[in-house]
Amino acid sequence: MKARLPFIMLSILIVMSMLLGACAQATPTKAPAADPADTKPTAAPAVKQTTIKVMSFFAYDNPEVEAAVVKAFEEKNADIKVEFESVPMSDIFLKYKTLIAGDVAPDVMAMNFDNAYVFGAMGALEPLDKWITESGYDTSTIFKSTLDMFKVNGVQYSMPATFSDVVLFFNKDLFDAAGLEYPQRDWTQEDLVAAAKALTADTNGDGKIDQWGYTFPWWPVVLEMYNASIWSKDGKTCTLNSPEGVKAIQSIVDARYEGKFSPTADQLAEQGDWDMFIAGKLAMFPTGPWAVQPFNDKITGFTYDIAHMPAGDKQATHVYANAYAMAAASKNKEAAWKFITFATGPEGTKIRQDGKYEISPVKEIAEKYYLAALAGASPESAIVFMEVQDYAVAQPVHANWSQIHDSIYPELDLALTQAKTVQQALDDACVGVNAALNK
Repeated sequence: MKARLPFIMLSILIVMSMLLGACAQATPTKAPAADPADTKPTAAPAVKQTTIKVMSFFAYDNPEVEAAVVKAFEEKNADIKVEFESVPMSDIFLKYKTLIAGDVAPDVMAMNFDNAYVFGAMGALEPLDKWITESGYDTSTIFKSTLDMFKVNGVQYSMPATFSDVVLFFNKDLFDAAGLEYPQRDWTQEDLVAAAKALTADTNGDGKIDQWGYTFPWWPVVLEMYNASIWSKDGKTCTLNSPEGVKAIQSIVDARYEGKFSPTADQLAEQGDWDMFIAGKLAMFPTGPWAVQPFNDKITGFTYDIAHMPAGDKQATHVYANAYAMAAASKNKEAAWKFITFATGPEGTKIRQDGKYEISPVKEIAEKYYLAALAGASPESAIVFMEVQDYAVAQPVHANWSQIHDSIYPELDLALTQAKTVQQALDDACVGVNAALNK
């Protein structure tokens, strides 16, 4: 028995060694700590972008304004890339028609009031009511007058991005030099004519007038001042040649050829009224807030301000608005709608307004920031832009406006150059207008 004990103990030790070895093999080996120098950050997955094309005439003379709107939108919408093209207003609507015909229209198109109506009526624009409802867009934040301007037969086709109106810009230095009071809130056309005559002068003695008192606003504004209209309330008959219409257009002819305080068409061809005002050669110039930034940039020799429009048979002016619309054929409508809501909402319109390009149609932005943005700069009486809304009306629009326009303008030119009497020219214009109204 004593001889076998060591063997038994040896057997036990061998078995225990085998068990411990098996346990050691079953225990996972801890991996060595990674070297921090070898650690690289995991790249974030790339954001898939939708590209939309946006074409606009907004602030064409100050392109950095709309570029800032686009940049701010892209910063908040990393999944949308905007291909933006700025086009002058004189070219953009013909370009739209060409692109629409080729089925390559931009996803988002800037529109003015009359062309928004024309393009909406022809089916080129996406109806927006569904998008407004489904996105919960609160249209009560927008001035109703600007929103309603972009409806065709009650359907919203564009969202207003800016609004503006026509007021009377005047050269304060010329009024001071002539010892005249500045234009007043209750001025009539008689008051304006008296001041305009006093401010018209041949300053260098060469026998030619080189300082003018006044130029007229766009002729439909003059019609409104004399209770005239292009067509009847039922939209079926031309009324441009009514006694009120003749009186309105005659007031322009008389200012040019009898009163001689307003430049003729030939004189305006040598230098337009916009450039005349900047040069200090025009005392009173009806235009809108789109002029503020260019005037402040370019006018250095005098101070200007703005006033209410003098009344004809009534006090009147036009309110205008520009908008963004979605192409009916857009293949990126969700992204296009996102851009439209941003560009016409509080942030987009504030950027535009701060850039001195017209006024935001968003009530809060217009009322809170517009006057503050102009503090310390001309015009001192910027509040007038808001006040004239009391008597401002929208310009006339019609689906056949292009044909109506083409019927009126040649005859209007003949009247304003005295090649025809005003009555004859407007009678002749009505032939074409009636055809367009009943087309």
